[in-house]
Amino acid sequence: MSNNRKSRTVYAILGFLCSKPRSGYDIKKAIEKSVGFFWSESYGQIYPILKKLVEDGLAEKLQDELPSSRKRQRYAITDKGRKQLAHWIEQDADYRGFRNELLLKLFFGTTVDTEVSIRHLRDFIVHEKKRLEMFEGFHATLPGNKEQMTPNIVFLTATLNYGLSGTQHNIKWAEETIGMLEELDKQ
Repeated sequence: MSNNRKSRTVYAILGFLCSKPRSGYDIKKAIEKSVGFFWSESYGQIYPILKKLVEDGLAEKLQDELPSSRKRQRYAITDKGRKQLAHWIEQDADYRGFRNELLLKLFFGTTVDTEVSIRHLRDFIVHEKKRLEMFEGFHATLPGNKEQMTPNIVFLTATLNYGLSGTQHNIKWAEETIGMLEELDKQ
């Protein structure tokens, strides 16, 4: 993992600790259920960073409130952590660093039969349609009128709308690309 990726992981974790104290497991699940369509973290990334956040005074370990057979160490963000997160959010975003295996395979697609690329694209469409269904389900749970729009809902809606429009675009792009490849096969 690059240092740049690692540094962003710190802020992803701090961001999830802002809403409430969480364990590493809770953070991983929150990422999967909310920002997983554009950001992912593994347990192998989360736990060492939680330890480092505590060492740096950006988070603190909480005492277990209830005895449980499944003890999970929970963490809370500190004031110093909130300031660090806010400082990071204020900085310009890094738009580089996009990796997509499908695009890499398509780029080198002349080395295999076009049907291989078409198969990849059809699989991608199935995948994206499932994501679209999930996003539409989330979207249906959001408040419909402006009076109910809290800051949290506005920012959630912004990222959800990005997922919706991006997924719709991806499906259209894949369908158009299949059409181009099928035309190529006819030549």
